[in-house]
Amino acid sequence: MNKVVIVGRVPDAGRKILYERCAGRYDVAEVLSNKELAKHLDGTYYILRGFPMGAAEIEKLGGDARLIHRWGVGFDAVDIEAAGKKGIIVSICAGVNSQPVAELTVMLMLASLRHLPELMSRAKAGRKDKEDIIARSWLISGKRVGLVGLGSIGRRVAAAVGGMGAEVTYYDPFRAAPETEKELGVEFLPLDELLKSSDIVSLHMPLLDSTRHLIDAAALAKMKPSALLVNTARGGIVDTEALLKALAGKCLFGAALDTIENEPLPADHPAFSLDNLIITPHAGGNTEDNNRNMAAYIMDNIDAMESGRGPTPRSVVNRQFLGKQRISDPLWNIRTASDPQIF
Repeated sequence: MNKVVIVGRVPDAGRKILYERCAGRYDVAEVLSNKELAKHLDGTYYILRGFPMGAAEIEKLGGDARLIHRWGVGFDAVDIEAAGKKGIIVSICAGVNSQPVAELTVMLMLASLRHLPELMSRAKAGRKDKEDIIARSWLISGKRVGLVGLGSIGRRVAAAVGGMGAEVTYYDPFRAAPETEKELGVEFLPLDELLKSSDIVSLHMPLLDSTRHLIDAAALAKMKPSALLVNTARGGIVDTEALLKALAGKCLFGAALDTIENEPLPADHPAFSLDNLIITPHAGGNTEDNNRNMAAYIMDNIDAMESGRGPTPRSVVNRQFLGKQRISDPLWNIRTASDPQIF
């Protein structure tokens, strides 16, 4: 019987689904360290979630490792080239967490524009005064929201803020079809123009060599002093040092980050002293109901591989490094890891 190796902690709701789907069909092992993982690297197996896996860690995978399936859509912690050259598919839960991430994105926009943490603090202190906060609070309605990335998450954010009366623009290296732009009510802009003209800039792309520190000091300097930056993608997309300097100098209205470089930050980190910065602990894609959705998606891909088919093509992020032995779905020829619908 082939194995499913769960590496790291999986939320209970998802774990229950995994065990139900594996019962009588796969052996299941749960490990919390690379040392424990080494005990299960024989036979045919699928790795679920996974610790950071560089080339050295992937080279140690023995037996017939067929799949490394990430929880969520981030894959920057895996050397996808090394995995592909070893014949191991790396998959993500493409599109599965788009709704909860989109909802958290809008929540962060509202919390920042209306100074929610400060309002809550005053309420807890028994204070009723709020006029000074109201004087620096703003609506989403009537603002220009610039989305950097128009994949699955970006499109949901576009629909949400558009429905609240915002003007929505976007930049994406894969421009959407005219009919899609019309349906979503969005306008394409070059990145520099988007940064200069947006009241809210929201990031929705993977962390790649080409996107690391995409938002650096130069990019931040192009934004309006009244602009809000929201990042629910990956911390490394933003140059943290440059952002904190801009916020401390009041060069931006504020920032709201569900992810930040070197997370989690220590309690005494200077970021927490800024009154125009909201940080949440990378919780965007995780809700009780969506954890079940991600577990089911992963098991669907594992079952598809067991039956001789490849995983759903849009979930595979190392296509360019794989041979043809793993993939039999004819859609594979027209879908790649850069499919804009993934994120």
